[in-house]
Order: sequence, then structure tokens, then C-alpha cells
Amino acid sequence: MMKRICYCQLILGGVAVITFVSAPSLAGQRGSARSQEEVARDLRSYDRDVVARALDHVPLAYDPYDELGWRFPPSYVVTPGLSAALISALDREAKLHMDGCTVTGTGGRHPELALDLLHYVIALRDSAAIPALVQMICSGGGVRQALMNLGPEIIPHVVEWAGSPKATWADITSSLRALSEAVVRWGETLSVDARASIRNVALQHLEHRGPATKRFANTWEGGFVIDQAITLASVIRAPDLLEVLADIAEGGHEALDGMDSAAAAGLRDMARRGLADSLLRIEHR
Repeated sequence: MMKRICYCQLILGGVAVITFVSAPSLAGQRGSARSQEEVARDLRSYDRDVVARALDHVPLAYDPYDELGWRFPPSYVVTPGLSAALISALDREAKLHMDGCTVTGTGGRHPELALDLLHYVIALRDSAAIPALVQMICSGGGVRQALMNLGPEIIPHVVEWAGSPKATWADITSSLRALSEAVVRWGETLSVDARASIRNVALQHLEHRGPATKRFANTWEGGFVIDQAITLASVIRAPDLLEVLADIAEGGHEALDGMDSAAAAGLRDMARRGLADSLLRIEHR
């Protein structure tokens, strides 16, 4: 039986599992089995103990050879009702108890419940889960990969979260990274509106516009956001974004205000490299 994986492990390095095992426990496969309808009812409870126990009755596994990792055994077919309940539970948990990548308001009980629910929702491969997955986007590459698997319809949701006043710096940086990956993946097939929305949110953070910047507690949080905004600008390569990169490269842009000299120098160097080429393309050479 695989132990539940600590939330911080996902942030620091992702999930590493070498065998196909059930998670979070085998409790649901012992004794009297519960129907998916019963499990779905419990997942809609506002009692977090009830929700956590309900997951023990849904078999889930991590397969290192699977594109998204988390999946249900082939013999277990998730009903539409259970799928909707899992998505609803993750959405509720993220809204009530997640502040970026910080778990809040749980009183020490089930601090990993959001992560547990996330694994099940990733396994669904269901586009109805996009809004809930986006709320967990700061948790790492696994969520981004799950979103990319759902296609370009993720873009309006990710753009909205990247510019939301409710988003933390960790939400914003992960959202901007996802948008960079989306532009690389779907390129010129993206609609004019999608590309325009991505350009606008990159400009928002490069120019310190919009309400989300009020969430930054210090300059290094803002620095991480500028880092990803520079990367996104280098990928989408809109003329006005490249003009901002040129200003940053020359050291005269307000994005560098208040930063220590080393951080500012690093961002200037990024901007110079971004003017020459996509930073993601450079990164993968």
C-alpha cells in the first residue's frame, strides 16, 4: 500500500513511484464495497472527514508509464455522477482551503486532501475539471500536463486565473508558465482571441498593471512573476511585448524597481535572451 505523498514533495519534485499500486489506501477494497452513487454522495459533503474517507472506496493508481501518471484500473469505470462529485469536491476544497500552494483553515486535519482529490481528478481526463484543475495549477508540472491534455479550451481559464485578484504569486507564475507551454504546443493554430488574451495578461504583469500585483508580499515574489512574464513574452513575440523586453534589457523599466542588483541583472539578461529567441526553445536546446 502506497503512503500518501506529502504536498511539499509535489512542489519540490513531483511524484516518483516505481510500481503500480493503489492510492491512497486499499480500505475500499476490503469488507463491504460501496456503490459509486454512495461515494459520490459523501464526496459532496462539507464534512472533510467524510470526503477523505470516501476516497478510500475509489481505486486509484500511479503508473509511471502513463502520460499523466494517475489513472483508474481498467476494470473500474467511473460513472458521470462520481466524476462530477470528484470535480466538485476538488473545486470546493481548493476554494476553501488553498491559498496558492499554502493549505489554510484545516486545523491540522487532512492537510493533503486537496492533493489527494487532485490525483483522482487528473485521472478523470475530463474537460469539465478544467476550472478546478486551474485552481491547483501552482502544485506543479503534473497539473499543467493534465491541463495540456485537455486542449486549447484551457486557455481562457488559465488567462483568467493569471490575472485574478484572488491568485497568489505562485498561482500567477504557474499560470504564465502554462500559457507559454500552450503557445509552444498549439502555436499558430490558436485563435486570434486566444493569442490576444495571452498577450494581454503577459503585458499586465510586465507593466505591473492589474489587481493581482497587490498580492505580492515582497519584491522576490514579484520577481518570479516577471521572470515567467518575460518567458511568455519571448514565446508569443508580440511587437509590444518585445518592446517591453528591450526596455527591461536596458535596465530602465519599472518592472525592475525595488529589486536588488543581482535579481535585476538576472531579469535583464533574461530579457536580452528573450529578444533573440523563445526562452522555452533556448531552455530545451
